Amino acid sequence: SRVSAPPGFAMGEASYGVPAILAVTLVTAYMLHYFAASECDLAVRFMVMVSWTLSLSIVALVPADVAATMYDEETSSLSTLWDLSYWITFTLTWFVLPFHQLYEDAGDFSALARASTSLRENGIFYGVIVFILLLGAILLTSYGAMTSESMATFALASSTIFGICAGIFALGFGLVDVPKIIWRRADVAKRQAEAHRRLGVASRALEDAFVGLRKVIKASETTREVIPRHHVYAWAVAVIARETPKSSAFEGAMDKVEDDVDGVLDYDYDELSDLVTLRRELRRRTRVYRRTAAQYAVAVENAIEAEAVFNCGAGAGGLGDRGCLMTPDGGQRRFRSPLRPPRQGRYGEAVEAVEWWWKCRVEPVLLRLLAVALGAFSVLTVWAEGTMFSTQAMEGADVSPFSAMVRAAKDKGGLHMAVAIPLGYMCWCAYHSLFRLGMFSFYALVPGHTDSFSLLINAALTCRFAAPLSLNFLMMVPSLREGDANKETTFGRKFVDGVPDSARNFAAVFPVILVFYCGALAFGVFDKIFSACTSSFGGSLRDKYKFESDEKDLERNVHTTDGKRIAERERSAMQNQTRPKIG
Repeated sequence: SRVSAPPGFAMGEASYGVPAILAVTLVTAYMLHYFAASECDLAVRFMVMVSWTLSLSIVALVPADVAATMYDEETSSLSTLWDLSYWITFTLTWFVLPFHQLYEDAGDFSALARASTSLRENGIFYGVIVFILLLGAILLTSYGAMTSESMATFALASSTIFGICAGIFALGFGLVDVPKIIWRRADVAKRQAEAHRRLGVASRALEDAFVGLRKVIKASETTREVIPRHHVYAWAVAVIARETPKSSAFEGAMDKVEDDVDGVLDYDYDELSDLVTLRRELRRRTRVYRRTAAQYAVAVENAIEAEAVFNCGAGAGGLGDRGCLMTPDGGQRRFRSPLRPPRQGRYGEAVEAVEWWWKCRVEPVLLRLLAVALGAFSVLTVWAEGTMFSTQAMEGADVSPFSAMVRAAKDKGGLHMAVAIPLGYMCWCAYHSLFRLGMFSFYALVPGHTDSFSLLINAALTCRFAAPLSLNFLMMVPSLREGDANKETTFGRKFVDGVPDSARNFAAVFPVILVFYCGALAFGVFDKIFSACTSSFGGSLRDKYKFESDEKDLERNVHTTDGKRIAERERSAMQNQTRPKIG
């Protein structure tokens, strides 16, 4: 039976959609302000803002689409919004953003030359896309169905299937990692050990980034010395010289790095192409160094803060002699962070006491409760993904917990929440994985220091998974079609119409792999595999490609030991107001 729309339902849809879109816009604006480095230009900020906003807008569009379907509302406006959202993100993720990424990365001296470099280096990527489109055109022509609508459907299906395949792994990692990170943070002892380990890793990465930057600075300075002032490419050398960081800026950090860069570099930069290569390498090394230095600074602050929470006053002016793990009998329950001066004023001690209770008693309990709740939600999500095929690829029973939530909704507000909450959690987990991809070293998001290249890569990835996440969620809610087997949401209809049954069945069956993937992550199977590979390929393989789920032997880890030493040294440096050193 069909559900009739209650009075004022269309107005209710607007009352949900407008605030939801506004909230998404505000969140993306804050994220951009939080992550973007000051040198990111307006074009990059605009592109990232549009990409993130459209990607997160599914949290507003999908609940509205589900509600319109349940209450048989007019969906022409929703269809237009879906078309705009989908095809703009499609164009951004497959064409515009890849071009913009390499344009920002190019070292050429003019905008036209940088655009040419981007097109040339994207040639293989664009060639694969064109090949797939040509293959689709050939297949559609052979079946006598070659129209603009069928080509659009083929492009939509191909992109969405690819996004589902890749997005399932991003979602799965987040479903396991998000609750695990929150649970670990609740343990102040393990939080301290993990903070030390991360600081040790960040210090090692900063040393490597410094060596790489110093080499290219030496090449730039030598080139400037050997190229005559009246050389035909002296103008290019001058541009590189202006962009080269001054060696004096690294005084105090030079002692830890051996002066072995001579003989490694090729100083023969007398051709414009060589100078372009030098400038590109300089920009890359500078970008990596600044980003890594920011990560190191964050790791230092986190380690010092974690030590303060664990010791809870042991090193803060003699305020107590017990830690957060113990009852402070006879000690004052006050928290002072080494990262800021002691709180002054009439209520200073009261605020420190509140901080002690929050950081040492209340926050750990709340974090554990939150981790348990999110872990349960992750289990429900894996359950829904693993049983989706029973209703989508065969005539089985509907056992999806999300379908039950939609069915139990009593009014439009409840229906919106029944869709927005699980979909929002899935988006959080999937995009959390994209934000954590920095562990593989090809890009990283660092608060206040994320360069243009990293922002554009992340924007392209978020655009790539917006529509697949939407379709994946809608397929987990078969209760939408109860009473009418032909009922379909607006976006679901766009995917179903003209798409072969094999593609639809694949999209329903493939998520079953999430059950095994999440189980492997939860029980550390991949870490054990990488550990086994260490004996053959060396420890660097494990350090670079790891899922950051190790809890064992953190104290014996060399990075943890280094992190302890560095945290102590940086704390002394802050107290003495001296310049910190690398490593």
